Amino acid sequence: MAVAEIAYAAARFLNTQCRYEHQDPEMVRLFYQAVHATWPEVAAKYPNSWVLVWYLRIYLLKRVYRKRWSDKIAREKAASQLRRLRTKNTNQSSVRQVDTGASQARVSKRTRGRAITCDRPVSPPGSEITVSPAMQCSAVIARQHSGSSSSPASAQSHSIVPIQSSHAVFRFLDSMTPSLVKLVPDFLSAGIYDQSHLEDFFTWPEKAQRNFLLKTFVGKMNALELGAMLIALNCRRHG
Repeated sequence: MAVAEIAYAAARFLNTQCRYEHQDPEMVRLFYQAVHATWPEVAAKYPNSWVLVWYLRIYLLKRVYRKRWSDKIAREKAASQLRRLRTKNTNQSSVRQVDTGASQARVSKRTRGRAITCDRPVSPPGSEITVSPAMQCSAVIARQHSGSSSSPASAQSHSIVPIQSSHAVFRFLDSMTPSLVKLVPDFLSAGIYDQSHLEDFFTWPEKAQRNFLLKTFVGKMNALELGAMLIALNCRRHG
């Protein structure tokens, strides 16, 4: 009795992916009939062909377990490939999010820079000065207090629009406690360079004045100086 022929007969009549107990009885009968026709001595030597039954049970059981093992390996391999694919997609998504965030940050930075440039007031023609406005204003006030305003040098200084225009700004900033005359150049750069501009600025709402100061003089005033400026503006607004 050749094992290969028995395996061939089992594959021909039986489902080799199921155990012996789960086989179709009719197909099992045909299997035994084919084997007995090929090897009649098996039925004569072994009653009920118990050797053939024992071998067939073991053969089918090994086939079932081998199939289950191969299916398990295939499932684990597929799951591993799926995990690697998900990890790759997650990494790519994270990289895209980082790139998108960086691009948005650069665009936002450029937009803020353009907005600040567009919102910054432009000094009127002729308001450029070659000397610090605070120094020039101090010189003008000193000459006025000393009564030497009729001197040629004083007349020449009064003929310069920036000096005459910044005098009102200087006087307003010097009236605060502490004095904020250091901000004279910044007021001139912001377009406030004479009494009329100051009067217009005094009529602004308190919130608009605060926003203007915080935006124009960022980093140039501490909390105490900002408070002094707001108090002075409030007095002028209600005065």
